[in-house]
Amino acid sequence: MLANGGMMTSVSIRARSKVSFRPDIQGLRTIAVAVVILDHLLGWPSGGFVGVDIFFVISGFLITGLLLREHDRTGSISFTDFYRRRIKRILPAATLVLVVTTIAAWLIFPTGRFVSTLWDAVCSFLFAGNWRFASAGVDYFQADGPVSPLQHYWSLATEEQFYFVWPWLMLLIFAIGARSSRWGVSAARRNVGIAMLIITAASFVWALWDSIHNPTWAYFSTFSRTWELGVGALIAVFSAAPQRLPSWLRPILGWVGIAGIGASLFLVSDEVTFPAPWAALPVLSTALVIFAGTGGEQRFMWPLTNPTAIYIGNVSFSLYLWHFPVIILLGALLPPEGTEFYVGAAILIALLSIASYHLVEDPIRKSRWLEKLTRAQRDEIRRGKRRERSSTQGSTSKHALAGLTALAVITSILVVMALSPRTPETSSSPVRSEESPPVSEISSHDPVNSTAVSDALAVTAWPELTPSIDALGPDSKAPEWVEDGCLGEERNSLSDPIANAKRCSYGDSNSDKIAVLYGDSVAISYLPGIRAALEPDGYRIDVFTLQQCPAIQVEVLLGDKSTHDACDPFRNWAVEEIRSLHPAIVFMSSAHTSSLRLASGASGADAASEWGAGQSETLATLAGSSDRLVVLDSPPTNKSLTECATRFNSPKDCASKPDAWYLTLKSASRAAASKLADPSIDYPDISSWFCNDGLCPSFVGTSPVLADGSHLTGAFSKSLAPQISALLQQPPVGAGG
Repeated sequence: MLANGGMMTSVSIRARSKVSFRPDIQGLRTIAVAVVILDHLLGWPSGGFVGVDIFFVISGFLITGLLLREHDRTGSISFTDFYRRRIKRILPAATLVLVVTTIAAWLIFPTGRFVSTLWDAVCSFLFAGNWRFASAGVDYFQADGPVSPLQHYWSLATEEQFYFVWPWLMLLIFAIGARSSRWGVSAARRNVGIAMLIITAASFVWALWDSIHNPTWAYFSTFSRTWELGVGALIAVFSAAPQRLPSWLRPILGWVGIAGIGASLFLVSDEVTFPAPWAALPVLSTALVIFAGTGGEQRFMWPLTNPTAIYIGNVSFSLYLWHFPVIILLGALLPPEGTEFYVGAAILIALLSIASYHLVEDPIRKSRWLEKLTRAQRDEIRRGKRRERSSTQGSTSKHALAGLTALAVITSILVVMALSPRTPETSSSPVRSEESPPVSEISSHDPVNSTAVSDALAVTAWPELTPSIDALGPDSKAPEWVEDGCLGEERNSLSDPIANAKRCSYGDSNSDKIAVLYGDSVAISYLPGIRAALEPDGYRIDVFTLQQCPAIQVEVLLGDKSTHDACDPFRNWAVEEIRSLHPAIVFMSSAHTSSLRLASGASGADAASEWGAGQSETLATLAGSSDRLVVLDSPPTNKSLTECATRFNSPKDCASKPDAWYLTLKSASRAAASKLADPSIDYPDISSWFCNDGLCPSFVGTSPVLADGSHLTGAFSKSLAPQISALLQQPPVGAGG
């Protein structure tokens, strides 16, 4: 509802918008959207994702300022008008992108991934996408499996959830003030600020705790992000303070803020605790720029206030909406590291965004859609439009030329950046050491599976696979993992990993022939094949596995960067249990990607050295505790078929080569193992199980190799039984492979 009169005329609205226009804020939007696009497209800079945090501060400042000005003007806050403006500002462009993305997903993706994208679209439309991605366990930094082309909608959900509550709280405080004889306008605004300060502080404290203990939820959670919007809101509430700033101080503060934003792009990465406390750097830096420009002219800030930056800032919402679907969908059709992909993505992002802004977002935002006008107001609007057309008739061509120039500038910048030299490895693949063997050395001396792998590489059309591409995912992994719960701290397992391992035994429980499987999720992925090879021979197979806890003696963090408190106690118990059992065979395997989350923080050559030393320590500890200790390398990581396969490509498009870091870790592990002169250690080269001449197919026979990016499907694992049997019929080969 509106208090004290009706709606402002279009002329007065335009006049007010001109007075309140902030070119420096448009420039901040340009920085924010540019670094987000660069991060998602090129993987650079390391902290490009803080662009979202910049947007949050801007939004908190602008929306809170709008509400305060409305209350100052009318004595109330019209929720009808507020949500009408939000709908016009957000929903048309956002819905357009959702619809187009869903249609494109239907055309490109297999059915399973399309259905998942459809539900992402539904949740995003309802502004609940952040909770969907958080509850699905999506790790923003280390996504394992197909990435949703709508994952970036989480930030819109966070904002709109905040704005579902904040205006009501403001109105409640103002209403209390109106009933108090001791409250004036300034006192009411001060109390709004105090409330916002309390909310901001509480949210930041919660974010600190959640970022450490539950980083995935913290990243997407509205409760962990409210403080960022709150910082912007506080500037709006206490806007009288910056009005007293001397003019010479404003550009100094503004440039300090820009420097802080620039520093955050390189100091913040997926290795730091986020969103708290590290998001404080871009948040406070953005707040400083906004603060410096509030209540006075902000001069000498040309990086933010030049015409190109202002135009890109105008288009920033459409750029943000379109960039991620383009990157993900185009990446499914073109090699994601090829020149065609980068150039095509840059051009599509620019063209779609500018068209969306000028044809949908801006016209609807300026329209009278959802408004109820009196006849006098409609007549005034028509007269205003006639005057506007008369005054701007001669400048139409100039505006068109300016738009085309901005389009050319944006496209050129993105194309140049796309073609610039880049580091080939991303943050998930550390730099390959000089000692790493070349890719050709991955080919195996074991010919058992080479024919089947070679045949799979020669297939030109997608066969009927079991499980099907649409059925890939958690349920297609080893049934001992997903159904029996024999992987500690995973679904269907007991809360105590040691008690869980004690109950997980297969085969003949009375047999004196015992085999032990020891390791993590990669280890249990081999279990169907091990069981199929050993159970017919009367073996009992005990399973000692714990999620994200490698058998290799290194201290690791969990995937969400929290401490893995259960890992060391579990490994100590498993080693003692193996010694007491003295089994005939111990199979040991560890995910090589665990080396990317070492508690020491080591990376590159240092991480490889630590991994190799841990391998040596583990083998030395287990030496002599069994008749045969078989070390199985983890499978070469690859894209899951749910991510790679489309309706337009062929199997060869989903074949891959082992990445450099995989080869580095393999080399380090073998070098460490070769120093141990123990005849019971068997470290065979099993690469022919997965690859032929350095190329690895996504399926062998009719079985997809991987259920996701790194774990074997139960079907493929079981198909390895002949290779495992043949391996055990040969004498141990040590670390030479």
